Amino acid sequence: MKNTTRYRLFAPCAPGLEGILQKELLTLGIDGVQTRGGVEFAGDLLTIYSANLWLRTASRVVVRIGSFPLSSLREAVDRFARYPWEIYIGNAASVRVRASCHKSKIYHSGALAQRLCEAIGKRLGRQINLVKESKAKRAPLVFVRLVKDRCVISVDTSGEHLHKRGFKKFTVKAPLRENLAAAMLIASDYDGSRPFLDPFCGSGTLVLEAAMIACRIPPGRNRRFAFMDWSIFDKSLWNEVVRRSEAFFKKPAFEIKGFDKDEAAIHSALANADAGGFNGLVSFQCAPFHSLSPGQFQDNGIIVTNPPYGKRLKENNSLLEFYAQFGQIFRERFQGWDISLILPKDAPMLKRSLGLPLKTLTTFSNGGLLVELLSSVGK
Repeated sequence: MKNTTRYRLFAPCAPGLEGILQKELLTLGIDGVQTRGGVEFAGDLLTIYSANLWLRTASRVVVRIGSFPLSSLREAVDRFARYPWEIYIGNAASVRVRASCHKSKIYHSGALAQRLCEAIGKRLGRQINLVKESKAKRAPLVFVRLVKDRCVISVDTSGEHLHKRGFKKFTVKAPLRENLAAAMLIASDYDGSRPFLDPFCGSGTLVLEAAMIACRIPPGRNRRFAFMDWSIFDKSLWNEVVRRSEAFFKKPAFEIKGFDKDEAAIHSALANADAGGFNGLVSFQCAPFHSLSPGQFQDNGIIVTNPPYGKRLKENNSLLEFYAQFGQIFRERFQGWDISLILPKDAPMLKRSLGLPLKTLTTFSNGGLLVELLSSVGK
């Protein structure tokens, strides 16, 4: 029998990316409501499968299975045990629990997690072990959040963090997460309809994300998801979702290139492209930014990049001179091009050194540092 259940769903994301994530959901035909740190929406199993397969900027997708008042640990086990854990836990012997308590009579998150684990065992009629996330990454992940004596229980549908695309094997110092790279591209209105260049490509994250957008490749095509272990997993429906996604594939109409002066970074980028099946779709070259020019690129291309800043530059280099030179090269050689880049929010001198009219598209945290995504539109 076909499962027609409608689920309350939530896709968390890095603060500052909520609007971009909501835009992504709309392209999937899903209406979502922005909240702090994510987007709420509703749907069936098809929605869950599609969101996990296609969302580029979300951290994960969770299903809200319960919301109720809770002010005593004594009543917690009975309340938690009412929910259909047999669907989400299956034959697993262990669960991971992320518990938090805020402004509530229950203040011990560890005790709350233990009660939840006990309740799941009571429902399933067997012992369920509470394990640390680092010890059992495949164990089902359950969230229990208590705010002002209101409890919300959620179950992860994704498994590993969605920024893990399932193919990237090599990184460099100060790597950019894939979901942040995708957010930069989407916020910059990159859709594959113009040439793309990243002059500081590192291990190739922005270039490979650009290729997935240009070629309409779903970011989750090479990985598994937590919902595959549910008792209600519909394998035929999942296979159909994947099969339909393959019909959207197209080769890029314009070149997608990455450059970096670090030869080791280029080797990593090439290895990642090979592991992900991007050979022939992108290209990488070892070259310093000051040697770049549009070359055979047409007008109206776009540069999206995560340039070096702060500790990522050698101490004997001048950041201001570096950005002044970069800005000059862009103005003189890339007329008609757009550029988007991230810089620390508290670095106004760097922005001024570029000598470009800059607009802030969004702000988010990258590696613990608050950064701005800045854009300058070519003329």
